[in-house]
Amino acid sequence: MLTTRQKLWRHYWYATLRLSDLADGPKPFTLMGERIVLFLDGEGEPAAMMDRCCHRTARLSKGWCEDGLIVCGYHGWAYDRHGALARIPQFSPEQVVPRLAVKSYHCTAKYGYAWVCLEEPYAAIPEIPEDTMPGYRRIQQFHDVWKTSPLRLMENSFDNAHFAFVHQNTFGQISQPIPEKYEITETEYGFE
Repeated sequence: MLTTRQKLWRHYWYATLRLSDLADGPKPFTLMGERIVLFLDGEGEPAAMMDRCCHRTARLSKGWCEDGLIVCGYHGWAYDRHGALARIPQFSPEQVVPRLAVKSYHCTAKYGYAWVCLEEPYAAIPEIPEDTMPGYRRIQQFHDVWKTSPLRLMENSFDNAHFAFVHQNTFGQISQPIPEKYEITETEYGFE
């Protein structure tokens, strides 16, 4: 299944890059076939927009951040977190900057990551109460590119019959191929 053809998935939040990875400037990220640039705005909040300057289509991820704006490395055009063109360095101070913009996406910080939603979100990012509870700690892991669809990823998570074979060198036991039974409970935001 090609995720880019399943518009439903564009209305959900995705953890993209760690906020700490954005500290030294803009970074590219591809989500459902969309080339995105992620960066921190003037308040240190993550922002996401199409990785393409509206002037000469250069990749904004090859630019830098300055005064809370993302600056295109080709001609220096600068955009705010909403994608609006804010500055053209070739213009005199009296010239009005045209009302041009790069497509921006919903983006927010949570659990140490920049979360992106490509369209209007169907729901908020799920709350993880343990994240703020003493006795728990957050471990950021699995920062890998998975070339698969969301449904295949979910299927893999629910399919514990593959553990004995795929994970035989770590936690799987090939001598015990019969999986344990477990319950799946539907919630208002998905499944547990």
